[in-house]
Amino acid sequence: MVGIDDFSRIVSAIYASALTPENWIVAMADVRRTLDAQSAALLLADGSGRSIKSASLAPEARKAYLEYYRQIDYVLDAVDKGPVGLIQSGQPLVALKARSEFDAGFMRPYQMDDGLFVRLTDGPMPTCFLVAAPKRAEPFDTAERVKLVGALVPHLQQALRTQSHLEDFAQDASDIARAVDSVRHGIAVVGPGSVVIHLNSAAERILKCGDGLCIRSGGVEACSASANAELRRSIVGALREHEAGPRGGNSFLCRRPSGKRPYVIHVLPFSPTTENMSGARALVVLVDPEQQLEPSTHLLRRVYGLTNAEADVALRVLRGDGLKPICEELSLSMATVKTHLQHVFDKTDTHRQAELVRLLLTIIP
Repeated sequence: MVGIDDFSRIVSAIYASALTPENWIVAMADVRRTLDAQSAALLLADGSGRSIKSASLAPEARKAYLEYYRQIDYVLDAVDKGPVGLIQSGQPLVALKARSEFDAGFMRPYQMDDGLFVRLTDGPMPTCFLVAAPKRAEPFDTAERVKLVGALVPHLQQALRTQSHLEDFAQDASDIARAVDSVRHGIAVVGPGSVVIHLNSAAERILKCGDGLCIRSGGVEACSASANAELRRSIVGALREHEAGPRGGNSFLCRRPSGKRPYVIHVLPFSPTTENMSGARALVVLVDPEQQLEPSTHLLRRVYGLTNAEADVALRVLRGDGLKPICEELSLSMATVKTHLQHVFDKTDTHRQAELVRLLLTIIP
């Protein structure tokens, strides 16, 4: 007789598996022991057969199933075609193709030719739960075992839904992190106390070189006392750590010991105002004027239909070159350069060099 303690322990293990997938092994092993079975497992239809999501299964049986028998598993084929949540007994399922290769080569040798089987999820790639046992004089599907499996089904389904949602959230977070990582400016997400929560690659490079900015005690700091005080005030304002006023952003310069052009720092509120200050976040955007990129000639040709010569002229205008230096560098006459530049204006719908520069700076991916 399965007691409430056994049932509670198994259910706890199932829900723990939603948070830590490795715990499915613990849950399946507990089900197998409690029901006096040979195996308990979750299997996912994957288009080419089945994959084992988790199983309390002898290593040699797992190996044989994954290498071959998963492709001819007629028992789970039948379960997949049945209604979600319907508990099916093993002996009638095995009898569908008794003495077949799967029966003779896998189920009987590994003592799994009886049990209880249920489809847990819908869709073209369902997950099935099974408790397999050797065929005995008394069928495995006793009222007590069927009742326990039936009671576990909704918990298994909820745990699988929770795990799927958590995996989606993790994938979304990973996608966002990769997107932020592709931004050319340094991006730091900071929390209360200026503690860094996340840095993209550009921010890591800027802080690692130590040219005016660094990481100290887990937070972003400026080497200059005045810039560091401005940075701290700005982060406090963006987080609203110490005052009840509205959260706001700030922008300022941070000079660099190397003598290179100073960083431009933007501090912006990031998360909505919340009573729980530990969840507040601010964005610190680090702009390095020395690392400004320019669009490629391929991009200008593709987007605006510029010729190679017109793209060369446009990029030199973006760099601040005058018409005379452009003529000398490209070995072109002034009339030719002016003609190319007018074609660039026409194709980009701009009218002055300053307007062209602003446009080109906005299209860099």
